[in-house]
Amino acid sequence: MIPPRLRAGLVIGAVAIASGIAGAAIDRSLVTRRLPAPRGDFGRRAPGGGELPRRNQMLDRMTKELSLTAAQRAGLDSIFQRTDSSLRAIRRETQPRIQQIFERSKEEMNARLDPAQRETFAKMAPPGRAPGRPPRDGYRGGGDRGMRGDSARQ
Repeated sequence: MIPPRLRAGLVIGAVAIASGIAGAAIDRSLVTRRLPAPRGDFGRRAPGGGELPRRNQMLDRMTKELSLTAAQRAGLDSIFQRTDSSLRAIRRETQPRIQQIFERSKEEMNARLDPAQRETFAKMAPPGRAPGRPPRDGYRGGGDRGMRGDSARQ
C-alpha cells in the first residue's frame, strides 16, 4: 500500500504534468500551428516560422468578407505584426520557466521511482507521440507539442 503522502505527491505531480501537456497541446493546435505556404509564395516563411502565410490568409479573408479598403488592410496588418511580436516576446520570457517546471517535475518523479522504473520511465513516450519517434524542434520534455527553444521561433 502506498502511503497517503506519497500518493498525494504522485497525484499532484501527475496533475502538474498533465496540465503542462494539455497547455502544450492547446498551444500547438491554436497558436503555433503552421499552415502550408500559399502556392504563389514559393515556400517563403516569415522569421517567426509561419506567421506571414497565416497573416496573409487572414487578411485576404477579412478583405474579401469585410470589403476592407487598402488603408484598413494595412492597419490590420500592422496590428497583426505587433501582436505576433508581443506573443513571441512572451514565449521567450516564459519558455525557460515552463521548461524548469517540467524538469523539476521529472526529477521529483524519478526520485520516487526505483532504478528499473526510472529506466522504463525514461523510455516512455509522452501521450500523442509514438514510441521511438524522434523529438521535434528541440523537444526536451513535456507533451506532444514539444518545447521549442527561442531559435525555433525567431
